Amino acid sequence: MSTSQNPLAGHMRKSMGNFTTLRSRSKNIIRSKPYEPIDPKTEGQLVQRSKFKLLTEVYHSFGGITNTGFVENMKNMTAYNLFLSINYHLVYDHNSKNPVIDYTRLLVSKGSIPKIKVLESNLTKEGIIVTFKTSLELPKVSPTDELTAIARLKNDELLIEFQVRGVEETGTIVLEYPNLKAEDVECCYLFARSMNGKLSSNSTYIELKLAS
Repeated sequence: MSTSQNPLAGHMRKSMGNFTTLRSRSKNIIRSKPYEPIDPKTEGQLVQRSKFKLLTEVYHSFGGITNTGFVENMKNMTAYNLFLSINYHLVYDHNSKNPVIDYTRLLVSKGSIPKIKVLESNLTKEGIIVTFKTSLELPKVSPTDELTAIARLKNDELLIEFQVRGVEETGTIVLEYPNLKAEDVECCYLFARSMNGKLSSNSTYIELKLAS
């Protein structure tokens, strides 16, 4: 930015070319603008942008349920920001120029409650049945914790089920969807959240098997 006090210039205002002028405190002020906006598009930057774009689409595909899983260590960050920053370093093959999400590594929840141990997961005529260990002996684990099971189908449908952890040694949670096929499921996860909603666990990816 430069200022002009040249009486020959008189009052200056509006723009011309890449200059913008205005009058302030009896002075002519001239600001220059770059002829072309600075927006470098190197190959690496384009790949990075496509990765963020793809991960943003995945975030929105869960319909906001992941916000309940990112409630710790926010430090002025939103659940959306945490989802992107954490998963960006987890889900991609960094040697690949064409970004593809590895859903087995994706986290839909992250926190200090111990991760839920899945004992068995089956795909039946009723839907997805997941058996888990309650792990009540571990610190920060409570029988009143709310468990969230979520499956995203390839047709963009979401299956969601909530239930408390319970007091038994093991528990079962069911995502009902009659005649669901394994090839129709994009991904499936289970995570825990404290009753007051302030703590959560890392999500557990669920591998589906056909019930024998």
